[in-house]
Amino acid sequence: MIKLERVPKPQELTDEIVKELIHRYKQDGSNVWNKNYIKRDLLGMSNNKCSYCECLVNEESKYMEVEHFYPKKDYPDLVVEWENLLPSCKRCNGNKLDYDPKSEPIINPCDTNPKEHLGMRLYRLLGKDDIGNNTIDILYLNEMDRLVLPRFLIGNQVQESLEDILNKIKMYQQGVLQGTRNRNIIVNGFKNLLRQGLPEKEYSATVSTVLLNDQKYSEGKDNLIQLGFWDDELNSLEISLFSIKLDTL
Repeated sequence: MIKLERVPKPQELTDEIVKELIHRYKQDGSNVWNKNYIKRDLLGMSNNKCSYCECLVNEESKYMEVEHFYPKKDYPDLVVEWENLLPSCKRCNGNKLDYDPKSEPIINPCDTNPKEHLGMRLYRLLGKDDIGNNTIDILYLNEMDRLVLPRFLIGNQVQESLEDILNKIKMYQQGVLQGTRNRNIIVNGFKNLLRQGLPEKEYSATVSTVLLNDQKYSEGKDNLIQLGFWDDELNSLEISLFSIKLDTL
């Protein structure tokens, strides 16, 4: 889970439309939030990811659902309130059901930076406090097959790519690989590795955590600095990843 920036509500969702949709929901309980323009802007806000588990929700098996942070059953006046809506996968939305976060708070990634309440160990999320623990339990964020295993697979891929780049750096330092072509392969390979942890990527919190907490990453960065290969783009990418990486607990 990463921090999301709430975008302005869709232009189509005027005050008049909001009142009309709330009235209709109170009358017959219809899915008044199931509007293309609402889904479109929610997905844009989260880069096509579930706001909770970070899986991509443009896949058929993980289609997007409009999640009401404060449940519509208990808060009908918030049924299309923009600040109450989040993009969610079917799994997370189903786990949360009608849970009321006012009773025991959980993380709203648009309001709170998840890294304040969550850490990671061995691809499992761990709570730093009650809010983090509640979030993990309510959303079942350590489901083995559907979340922990995918985190492991992408984290393992990142570590393999890091080792490959580190080997190329050492060969360059030893004079086995030389020239502009090999320099570009190394630098762009390191940049591409960092890009996998950008907020728009699937499981970006996992990738940034695995990568930046790996001693081999620090070794690779130090070698690039010594070679004069570390540039402003690499620095900017690293800053972006540090903003979302979780502490290892």
